Amino acid sequence: MTEVQLVPLESSDREQFIKDNQEAFNYGAMVEFGLRDAHLEDKDDEQIISDKTIEDCIDSGEAYRIIADGKTVGGAVIKVSGTHGDLELLFMMK
Repeated sequence: MTEVQLVPLESSDREQFIKDNQEAFNYGAMVEFGLRDAHLEDKDDEQIISDKTIEDCIDSGEAYRIIADGKTVGGAVIKVSGTHGDLELLFMMK
């Protein structure tokens, strides 16, 4: 059975988290669908989701690495306010 864990993001892993997130979004939008939604981010930026957008999500919520059987397979950012929570960001690596 696969063991899946949510591990709080460490500050030393923040930059890699952002890169992994961008790679997952780029893969999904550009490789799988062959298109780019210009309304998502500045069209002059090569990323589907900008560093700033991801940083803002991390800073306003709680970021986690998704670990399966000891290997990093994705990430998530949640924002909790009282008894209500929102999934701000979710990505899985290929």
